[in-house]
Amino acid sequence: MKKKKTRRKKSSVRKSQVVFDAGIPKKKTGSETGSQEAELPAAPTKKDIPRKAETGVFKPKKYFLIAKQFLAEARIELKKVTWPTRKELLSTTAVVILLVLLVALFLGIVDFGLVKIIRNVIG
Repeated sequence: MKKKKTRRKKSSVRKSQVVFDAGIPKKKTGSETGSQEAELPAAPTKKDIPRKAETGVFKPKKYFLIAKQFLAEARIELKKVTWPTRKELLSTTAVVILLVLLVALFLGIVDFGLVKIIRNVIG
């Protein structure tokens, strides 16, 4: 048996006929008056949208499921990481230590110079 395809009827309401009243959109057709407006269903809020974890579960179990899902996704992302080789790791570590020493030396010289200037000004 073949099923017949059913077509949905197009809405007879035009965009210009949608009326907003206190933030709730209402449709107004030509035959309805202002007091007989049909309300559209309200858009779901963030609280209404269910999470992947079950909503009717006891709270500690709910948090356990959320944590389990997070850790599973974190593990998947860590598999995608390109880890540096030992040689790359040692070379970048050496560069970082060298730059830290240079910045510390520069700031030490600037601090020493400012202390000398302040002692000369104060007396």
